[in-house]
Amino acid sequence: MSAAAISEQASPSECSDADVMEPVTKRARIEVKPFQELNLDQFVLKNNGKGKNGQNTFPLVAGEPIRFNFTPNGWMDAPFGFDISGKYECPSFLGGVHPEKEGTPEGLNLRLNLQPDQAEFLNKLDDASQKAFAQVAESSWNLLVAKDMMRNLESCKVKVVLKGADLTKLTIVQNGTVTRGEGWDFLQGFLAGSGNCRRAEVKVTVRVKKLWNVAKKAGLSLDATQMVLRIDKPVEEEAFGNDAELLA
Repeated sequence: MSAAAISEQASPSECSDADVMEPVTKRARIEVKPFQELNLDQFVLKNNGKGKNGQNTFPLVAGEPIRFNFTPNGWMDAPFGFDISGKYECPSFLGGVHPEKEGTPEGLNLRLNLQPDQAEFLNKLDDASQKAFAQVAESSWNLLVAKDMMRNLESCKVKVVLKGADLTKLTIVQNGTVTRGEGWDFLQGFLAGSGNCRRAEVKVTVRVKKLWNVAKKAGLSLDATQMVLRIDKPVEEEAFGNDAELLA
């Protein structure tokens, strides 16, 4: 076949619609660094002015929204699991009122026990945010880290987004099987047999979405972007399983 013939066959004017390949748009991947690598000395609070519910302010590090891998090593513990009673949180998928704006993220908070270095990081983030917001508006600050003096434990809440935009990407580890999905319908199927994920082991990446402020109260909220829930903890290997040895 001549070069002219090849050129002619490849001409777009001669190709059918089915033969035309559309360019594939690749979504940019956002790097999620371990929390230890975030330099909070580069913290700034971007103020977009006053909105419907107070000041619209966004915490940034090095000019970017704050995201971090909270479990680059090991696992966190979720001592209580998800509260689906609707008593303290009642999103629309639990029978609550639907948000005015369609697509508004809805979810459930999950309390996670913190290691000392994780608590220290959140305390520093709180401190930087509180000082910066004090230059914008007067408020009573809600701390990220809760302290249990009796048990000598520190913990925080992370919101798992289960409806609307920005759903948390979920991975469930159970009975030697890994299952991935997102949304309330997916998670709901794993709750009954696990006590609502009580005492689950957790890996999580976190985003600080914005600084909230309502009725002269303010604070940060943490959203889970990716979360692994291990709802059956590893079982210790049998050390005395040889009956013959036991009977010797």
